[in-house]
Amino acid sequence: MQDLEVWMRDLVSNGLAAAQEQPYSFWDDAAARLIDAQAPGVARLVKQMGSICHSGAQWQERLLSKLGHLYLLVEAFKRLETLPIGVQADIRTQIGFSQNQQELSTQQGVEDSWLILGQSLVEEDRLKVQRNWLWGKETQQKALILNFAHGSQPLDTSFIPGSYINGELVFFESAYPLRAIFKNRQDTVNRVDIMPGYSHISDMIQQYSQALAKNPWIEEFPVALCKVIPIEKKDKWFVRDEEKRLLPLKSSFRNNWLLLALSGGYSLDIFGEWDGEYFLPLSVWVENRFVIC
Repeated sequence: MQDLEVWMRDLVSNGLAAAQEQPYSFWDDAAARLIDAQAPGVARLVKQMGSICHSGAQWQERLLSKLGHLYLLVEAFKRLETLPIGVQADIRTQIGFSQNQQELSTQQGVEDSWLILGQSLVEEDRLKVQRNWLWGKETQQKALILNFAHGSQPLDTSFIPGSYINGELVFFESAYPLRAIFKNRQDTVNRVDIMPGYSHISDMIQQYSQALAKNPWIEEFPVALCKVIPIEKKDKWFVRDEEKRLLPLKSSFRNNWLLLALSGGYSLDIFGEWDGEYFLPLSVWVENRFVIC
């Protein structure tokens, strides 16, 4: 982490414009050293910075933001023992330490009917990472179940978006607990019959701000919004709430016209991931049916 701090200081002192001229090996070599030092989480963040440099307009702002998050992690690690237990856990998780799931399963969990509202998949160096987003029907607690598969290994297919599972979830230690595992669960799978969510975009942003205040390294935040309308403005897509506030959709989302067709120009309920800048729809609830985006 000390070497990483020196590397970042050199990067900034040379100017962000110079960073764009660096080959991918510049970022890959720094990431490889971090992997050798058993810090795979930080290595992933460094590799992400290499791709940001070639991500189009305003890349400098995005790179500076990522550098800020990384520098905050370095500074926090220096003061690790003085910080609250939950924050310590978040710092270790970001660096790449893993929490013992066997020990975790001995702790008391949260019983509820867990709605499976969305599922997304990313692949990093032949490692597939599946994010399953759950929402407690009674507790309104948000939860993230992560599944991993390397190469051609199959992923867990037991989490079906649009269904819910009765069971007890145990959450990983965190200042803002999101990731969880099932301590016990019923085999019966039931259909989702409602989409929970925030009434207004401003309510969601306030909740997101409170989450970041507790854990500033949250990368994807689960968002369920009620009564929004998908709209297009100048070749960009948004969802608009009853207060006329707009939430921009991620450019990588390819089903904008499907979303508009499902709404028919009227409001619908929607679930997806918010990264602080853009919203990625994963599912909608329209005319009493659940549709995967």
